[in-house]
Amino acid sequence: MTKNHYIYETQRIGVKGLTREELEGAYPHWLNDQAICAFNSHGIYPASRASAAAFIDSLQGDRNQVVWAVYHKGDHCHIGNLSLQAMHWINRSAEIAFLFGARSYWGQGYAEEAARLLLRHGFRQLNLHRIYCATAASNTGMRRLAEKLGMCEEGTRRQALYLDGRYVDAVEFGLLCDEFAG
Repeated sequence: MTKNHYIYETQRIGVKGLTREELEGAYPHWLNDQAICAFNSHGIYPASRASAAAFIDSLQGDRNQVVWAVYHKGDHCHIGNLSLQAMHWINRSAEIAFLFGARSYWGQGYAEEAARLLLRHGFRQLNLHRIYCATAASNTGMRRLAEKLGMCEEGTRRQALYLDGRYVDAVEFGLLCDEFAG
């Protein structure tokens, strides 16, 4: 991956649209890793390279989601994906979602950097008014990330998620365009 292929970049990361190129790396394996997918729906059904390819192909021309591959610029490693999905064009809103599978990069701020790029894109290029996310109440990492991004905790949906054999609360976060400091 070279600089010329990035849509946006910071000093440490570059982002580009998710393509079949990412199938050549570890991405398809992330979808079946229970530690990586502990708080999302990817690990529920077994995923294959073919199903990952079908998902990537479905993104072509899809105006209801933006999915980016995140690369570490130092070693050109694909470290994660993030997306704006469930776009509602009348309400001008979308949900932000994360899948960072390269564990050696966890806890170093890469998801926050990438999310700031995507939030800026959502608010400035897509003219969204509100971007939101939800996570399990026990997902302290995602809760911290939402707060670092300036998202406000908006409420709790009681027993809204079924994780690891039990129902758990989902905490909702939201960010409005005029609150975004990016």
